Amino acid sequence: MNWFYQHKKIILTAGAAVIFIVILLNFPGAKKQEPVQQITASPETAGTRVQQQESKGDADGEKIIIDIKGAVKHPGVYELKTGDRVSQAIEKAGGINSEADEKQVNLAELLQDGTVVYIPSEGEEPTQSTTANASVQNGAGKEALVNINTASLEELQAISGVGPSKAEAIIAYREENGKFQAVEDITNVSGIGEKSFEKIKSAITVK
Repeated sequence: MNWFYQHKKIILTAGAAVIFIVILLNFPGAKKQEPVQQITASPETAGTRVQQQESKGDADGEKIIIDIKGAVKHPGVYELKTGDRVSQAIEKAGGINSEADEKQVNLAELLQDGTVVYIPSEGEEPTQSTTANASVQNGAGKEALVNINTASLEELQAISGVGPSKAEAIIAYREENGKFQAVEDITNVSGIGEKSFEKIKSAITVK
């Protein structure tokens, strides 16, 4: 009889313990928290992110217009961006042709808005720098001054440092105020200050 009561007591105690555990597990404060998912970028993903960041930075570059001439496959006027170099201008023009003399060209030179890039042919004597500062030439191969009172939009843009907006401003100024009396008067044009004038004064004239 004592054996029966002892086993009954053990069974009741075990049952109570099970009930206590079930209640404890269902208690609101005892809910198991979801594990925090940790995402580790693979090398491929990381590389893609870097490329996206670089592409975004490239898109922020200011647009510039250059004129590439000489021994390239497709000479002409092209749109690039601030920070581009002569090598990228050549690439835009389809690359150099078989007659080009790369030894005379500084492929690493930075481009500016309104730059004229000239790629010489082999055996050609250079008559101007690869990126000409005053790009209008006369028949003798010497640099000619640009008359800011009569120059067209294209001729004004041929001056290094004078892009489309400045060229339009020069024409608008002379139409509104008459001819420039001296080259210094160009500083009255919006967007052309003393620094810009110092760069272009040797390439312009009013006569």
